[in-house]
Amino acid sequence: MIAADLGERELVDVLKGNESWDQSAQTVIVAEGLVMYLSPKAVKDLFCQCALIAGIGSRIAFTYIPTGPDGRPDAGRRTGLMLWLQKVIGEPWTWSIHPGELGLFLEESGWTNTPTLAGTNRKHGVEFFAVAGK
Repeated sequence: MIAADLGERELVDVLKGNESWDQSAQTVIVAEGLVMYLSPKAVKDLFCQCALIAGIGSRIAFTYIPTGPDGRPDAGRRTGLMLWLQKVIGEPWTWSIHPGELGLFLEESGWTNTPTLAGTNRKHGVEFFAVAGK
């Protein structure tokens, strides 16, 4: 494990400075329950930086909240209540994506969507599971 505050340093810089990291090695990156709390720029940066530090054959597994027809994160029938509660507790959802736009987002970030892998493209509660590869 390599501990770092990624709010203060970029992931690429943290790992370049660590001699135990091999950026050509196959890597599994897990971002479960994370991206919905980041700004759109931070999500894009995270995926781009992960693509730079992971070798061919690597995977990134993550969950995300889909965007609803109104452009807000979609939690189903109780979206308004859920978004309000998240904001009240200080953890607002600030990023979501239409499932149909995920492939392009991943491509632009250095990844390839792999919706045919077992367990991907499923919804659990209000979150979708996804895996992308290099």
